[in-house]
Amino acid sequence: MTITDHTPTTDTAPTTHPAYDPAPSIPRLLTELVQAEFWTRYATVRGATEAFHPDYIADRKRTTLLLRAVIADLVALADPPDTHHAAQAAAAANALRRADWLMPLPAAAARTWLRGQYQQHTEHDDPHPPNCPGGCQGSGWAIEPVIWQHDGIPVHAEPVTCLRGEDDDPHAADCTGCHGTGKQYDAERSEYTLCSAYTPDPAYEPTPGHHPDGPWSSAAGDYSDEPPF
Repeated sequence: MTITDHTPTTDTAPTTHPAYDPAPSIPRLLTELVQAEFWTRYATVRGATEAFHPDYIADRKRTTLLLRAVIADLVALADPPDTHHAAQAAAAANALRRADWLMPLPAAAARTWLRGQYQQHTEHDDPHPPNCPGGCQGSGWAIEPVIWQHDGIPVHAEPVTCLRGEDDDPHAADCTGCHGTGKQYDAERSEYTLCSAYTPDPAYEPTPGHHPDGPWSSAAGDYSDEPPF
């Protein structure tokens, strides 16, 4: 007897959506987390909590719990089979729920709820604290040069997203647009402009003898330029 298998030979994979879009920068999350934690502890240790507006301290405490949970969730997302990381992320999300006087949720639901809370956090009218280390004074925007003369003098500045005092993601030397400088030269205008995106060159080869840690790295194997200290 012949049994015919009517199962389709190819299955279309379901469309998946990233948990965070765009994906947060963990270094910037850590910068915000450390600052929020610092001001919360500073007010408590100094014994001058009354010198801070209660809403400000409460917001810093909640921000600390939120960002800890988001970082734990990002770590879990990077290694889905690791149930330990997933459990830590869910526990951190439920810690935030308890701080909001909400009942704990099952692991998957807690992490989904967390991502919605982070989205609201990023879309808040005042996304950064008033003493943000990026200098935006709470607006989430900073004024920075975006065009320079050929001699390096800035000639035009625009509002850009505040990075909370963190440097922008660096462009490596294999970037086709800027070769690692972060700036592109416009020969027609004799100006430099910001390199909009890091685009690696697959054919790039490092210069012989160059080492990413600099000329004083022990791995470079050449101590001829070692400074006298």
